[in-house]
Amino acid sequence: MPPNSLGAQVTAIVLAVVIAVDTALVWYRVRRWWGWLVRGTAVLLCVATALGAAAIWVNRQMDLFTTWSEVAGHRPLAPVTGQTTVDEKLPSGSQIVTFNVPGPASGISLAAKAYLPPGYDSPQGRRTHYPVVEALAGFPGTPNLWVVSLHIGDVLDHEIAAGRMAPAVVVFPLQDFDQTTDSECVDAVDGARFDTFLTRDVQAAVVAQFRVRSDRAGWGIMGASTGGFCAVNLAMRHPDLYAAAGSLSGYFTAITDHTTGDLYKGNLRLRDENSPLWRVTHLPVPALPVFLSVASDDRGGYQQLQAFQAAARPPMQVSTLVVPSGGHTGGVWRMVLPALFDWFAGWLAAPQISPVPGPVKPIPTHGPVKQGMLPNCEPAPSCTSKPDGARTARSGSLERTQALIRPSPVSLRKNGSPRRPY
Repeated sequence: MPPNSLGAQVTAIVLAVVIAVDTALVWYRVRRWWGWLVRGTAVLLCVATALGAAAIWVNRQMDLFTTWSEVAGHRPLAPVTGQTTVDEKLPSGSQIVTFNVPGPASGISLAAKAYLPPGYDSPQGRRTHYPVVEALAGFPGTPNLWVVSLHIGDVLDHEIAAGRMAPAVVVFPLQDFDQTTDSECVDAVDGARFDTFLTRDVQAAVVAQFRVRSDRAGWGIMGASTGGFCAVNLAMRHPDLYAAAGSLSGYFTAITDHTTGDLYKGNLRLRDENSPLWRVTHLPVPALPVFLSVASDDRGGYQQLQAFQAAARPPMQVSTLVVPSGGHTGGVWRMVLPALFDWFAGWLAAPQISPVPGPVKPIPTHGPVKQGMLPNCEPAPSCTSKPDGARTARSGSLERTQALIRPSPVSLRKNGSPRRPY
């Protein structure tokens, strides 16, 4: 019974009610000298169980902790071993695996999880280099947000089987050392270099250990909450590494508080440079497509999205999807995930397949893809060459999302053009 389950919620509520009733029954029955001790203990138990029930409710809404070991502060992944292990095989043939990300550039070495699509180990799969999406959790959060709470393997299997996205590898790295300190995915002054780890080291480890594309056109990055901030910030800071970025309920101004510590040591310029809203307002913007989603009753996130969208300008392209309600919760992210992956399918390059069995030819790590050189881009009308080698966004990918979340009205904009007014 995990801490984000309905069973845990019901158990906590029942326990709180039982203790409250027992406290009322014995309150005046214990009249001896130690009665004050019994009543005091009963009151403390009432408060503790009520707070526990409330905490489990909050955790269920936000998917902060998915296992009791995470609640206790234990590491969410097995220690780094240097080997790739299979955690789960899904009925479709896809797999969830754990692997090591050594950090020669950052000095950080952590375990990570990855989704390998159906057919990855098939004869054709062994000749294929897949596009990659890097997915970052919120704070506090771990890869289990995606794998356990949001069942992302099932979402990906469904979108791939329906032909709405090509098979892809999705990577879930850790972005914090523990559940108490928020790295904000930045290179802290005189501290941990998580920006370098999540960009240079993660990409190098994934390319070395899996059959994936190593060029910019084949890499996207996404995240939820703090992970959404991280995804947009890292993509804007490293447009040479990512072809597209997606944010679910993210924010766009760097945070420093008791959870982050003093990341910038008073260097306000560095803090600004790690704020996507400041960058899009004050610096040249990269040619980067960005997908932003939020619930309209998530007021802070909604206001940040509006500010970022208003400040964005070409060559950046912004697509937004505003869900009418749901707050800052996993329920909103579950609703939007299919549309986000459909959107990525329109911007990331297709899997690259070697024409003959055997070793796949090296993939260029930089530089434009020439006109007409996009492999496996069919049918032709749905896919055209772009300077970065990505496919153009399919016209129906965002519109389809309206049908997914009807009958509630949805505010949906693509590249700044209103489809419905806010």
